[in-house]
Parts: sequence; structure tokens; C-alpha cells
Amino acid sequence: MLCLGDDARRVSSHHAEVTLRADQYVLRDLGSTNGTMINGRRVVVGELAQDDLIEFGAGGPLLRFGVERDEEEQLETARDDVQHGSDASGSKAPNPRPGGLKNNGTLIIALIAAMLLGGIGGIVASSRLRSSDPEALSFAEVAELNSPAVVFIRVEFELLDSSGQVTTREARTGSGFVVSDSGLIITNRHLVRDWEYNSQSPGASGRITKIEVSPSHQPRDEAVTAEIYKLGPANSADVAILRLSSASAVVPNVIHPNVIHKMETDIGNINQGDEVVVIGYPLGLELLERTKDDRLDPSLSTGVVSRVGQDFIQLNLRAYHGNSGGPVLNRKGEVIGILTGNVSSAQDIALATPISAAVGLARVELGR
Repeated sequence: MLCLGDDARRVSSHHAEVTLRADQYVLRDLGSTNGTMINGRRVVVGELAQDDLIEFGAGGPLLRFGVERDEEEQLETARDDVQHGSDASGSKAPNPRPGGLKNNGTLIIALIAAMLLGGIGGIVASSRLRSSDPEALSFAEVAELNSPAVVFIRVEFELLDSSGQVTTREARTGSGFVVSDSGLIITNRHLVRDWEYNSQSPGASGRITKIEVSPSHQPRDEAVTAEIYKLGPANSADVAILRLSSASAVVPNVIHPNVIHKMETDIGNINQGDEVVVIGYPLGLELLERTKDDRLDPSLSTGVVSRVGQDFIQLNLRAYHGNSGGPVLNRKGEVIGILTGNVSSAQDIALATPISAAVGLARVELGR
């Protein structure tokens, strides 16, 4: 059991654990917020080798892993060396060195119970020992590279009763992002087929009368028309792909050059604790009117991956109506998902559809 001193109270009870599989020690993250690293590489599950450096969250406590054998090589122990840097006041944290544990020739493992939520100051040793990811970008760089491709979408539609008569006319707004030079735009199905998700009358249906796409960083009235190109299956992936209509082909260079090309389609490369950003238009025009902006500048929200499911990526961040359809990007600037919605009973839980669902719809067009 690994214990921390009084200067490291900002921890939870469980961060990661070490288990034994056959003859191999395995480190497994227990859903920590800021991740577990082996030699600077974030892992969910990773095999341990002699002298590997385990780090509990960026800048957090460090542990050197080792296995020792006695002279008869009948007993094996795990040696834990915890290293701390200076805290905010400049004082040094203690360096506990638990002794080896022996138990009748069985292999004893260290149960790691140290969770760092925010860190108590930078640890100098960590910055030297942790190998930085050369592809990692700052949040500002991710926004600068990708926000020009995020568009504002407005959909107008009519609701029809069971006899086909128009009962009302409504509009919805959301976000999307351009993924091809030909003007393909990824967004949510529920944005363009609202009546399928919110209909309260049996037999009611709907039809779209207009789809408008407004480029980012442009005046609000700089909109072009679009049409549905492909839809994900109903009651399955909440994905729609739009295409600029032929009438909009003459609209120049406002949308076409700003394209997101990098996408992470392998959900196996997405891990708990990965930092993500969401770019979109929360609250639609309502927020822009309140801030008196005359240009459509998208907003950026940050969070982490909470859980990777089979059909959804769960995020720890706040999303609002208008964010739907916007891209979820990792620190490499790759789109990993499409923001689909939040959980009404939990404001900090949002769900994203893996980007592979959209790529599967337009694989040929996207060259994948």
C-alpha cells in the first residue's frame, strides 16, 4: 500500500493498481481524471518492466517500479520508490521507501492507491523524466487549426400531421465541420431530422424546407444553402453528412479551404483521461446576440474522456444546445467524435459519436 504525506491531501482513494498476469506485472488505471503514465506515456493498461517510472497525473507523484529476488530466488518482492518535487511553498515532500514484502515464496505486488486531482505544484523531476509527445498541441493551437472548419447550421422544417397537412413551421440550430474540399459537412442526424426525436404526436412527420450553413469568422448573413447527402441509420449512429448545394458552388473560398483532414477513427486509440476540446456554437444565435457579436466565432470547451463505450465516447465537460454536431478533438488536433448531446440529469456528462461512424458513411468521398 502506497501512502502520501500531509502535503498531498488532494488525492482520492484509488488511482491505479498493479496486478500479476501469468509472469507479467500489469498497471491498470482505475478511471482517474488526469491519467496514469508509464515513462511519460499515458496508459489505461500497460505492462511493467524493471525500473519503469509510473506517474500519477501530469506533474504528480512518481513511483519507480522494481522486482527484487532474495539470494535463494524463492521469494520476490515489489519495491516502491515514491518521488516528490517541491510544493507551492518550496518545501520538499517526504520520500517514503516501503520495504519489500515477503510471503511464503509468492510474488507480492504493490497496490497503488494515490490519486492526484490537480497537482500541488510542478514537479521538476517529472518534466525531465517524462517524454513529451512531439505531436501534442496546446488548446490554443488546436483551436487555431480547426475552428475555421467549424460551421454554424440552421435548419428550417415543417411538421405534418397524419393526413399530411402542415401543422407548424420550426427551426433548429447547431454546429458542423467541413471535411472535404468538395464541401461535405459532418453534423448530427437529430439536427436535420428533429421530428424523429421530439415528435409528440403519433403519425406526425416532417420535411425540411431549408438548410443554411454559415462559415466561422464571417458575418451572420454570409450563409450558403446545403442539402442532406447521407444519413446514419435511424435509431443508431446520430450522424448526418451535408453537401453544399449546386447553387452554393459559386460561393467561394469561404468554406472550401477550411477543411479538417485529421481524424482518429480507431476507438482503441482513445483512452480514459485523454484531454479533449469541443468547438461549436453553444446556444446558437442566442449567445451571439447577448454578446453583441456580428460575426460567427465558434466557442471552445475543454474536458477529458471519461469512458470509451462501444457506440459512444463519454466526456466530462458541459455541452449546450447548439454544440450538437461540432467536432471533439484530441490534443493532436485529430477529430475523435461528433458531439451528440448531454445527459439532462448530469450537466457535466456529454456524449459523442465516434468519428468512425461518419467516415463509414462517406469512406470513398473522404479517401478512407
